[in-house]
Amino acid sequence: MMLLCGASSDKPSTNEAPEMEEQELSLKKDREYLDKIRKDVPEDVKMENDDLAFTLKLFEDKKRNPNKIRRQFDEALRKVRKKKTKEFKKQRKEFTKKEKKDRKGFLKKQKSDRKEMLEKKLSKDDKKEFFDDQKTRRKEYFADLRDKRKDFESEMRARRKEFDDYIKDKRKQFDDLYRSFKKEQKEVKKQEKEAKRKKRTSHNFPPKKSQLSAQHQQYLNDFNKVPKERGIPLEPKKEE
Repeated sequence: MMLLCGASSDKPSTNEAPEMEEQELSLKKDREYLDKIRKDVPEDVKMENDDLAFTLKLFEDKKRNPNKIRRQFDEALRKVRKKKTKEFKKQRKEFTKKEKKDRKGFLKKQKSDRKEMLEKKLSKDDKKEFFDDQKTRRKEYFADLRDKRKDFESEMRARRKEFDDYIKDKRKQFDDLYRSFKKEQKEVKKQEKEAKRKKRTSHNFPPKKSQLSAQHQQYLNDFNKVPKERGIPLEPKKEE
């Protein structure tokens, strides 16, 4: 749009403003349409597209030092890994905190129930039934607690593996592009070198006398001293 504005600024026609308004309106509609489409794209696909765009952008400058490209990519991966590790630690900390809080609340409730029961005058059988019930509840609670911890750890391992696979996939994607980029650069340098060689050779052929060695200059001088006479035909005469 900026290019169109620059090109049209040299023309004093009064019909340009409405055209620009129409173009701007069209561009606005296009952006709104693209934004709407992007909203409908699943997050994993959106992330995949963004990652690919980032990786491809690293190789836009065909003359850029490959080592700098790799360092930038490694730095980006390092930040992603650091962020994800921090996220995992936070989730583990929050889960453990909630686990401790729930366990403390459960044991506190059992203690409160025992105190309330001991203040009552109950038969031996009722007391036994109460303590048996508390024991069963405590056993079930801690079994459930262990199951939740086990499920949590299993989920964390799965998510960690999924993340590691993601990093591995991004690394492979980058390495493939990196090899192609270096190969392309090598081919371009080879072509440039060959072009320079041909240009240099074309400029030096035939060589100037000043570029010849002393011995070759002497050969040339001796050749130039040979009398220029009509040559004798070497082929046999044709029979009539």
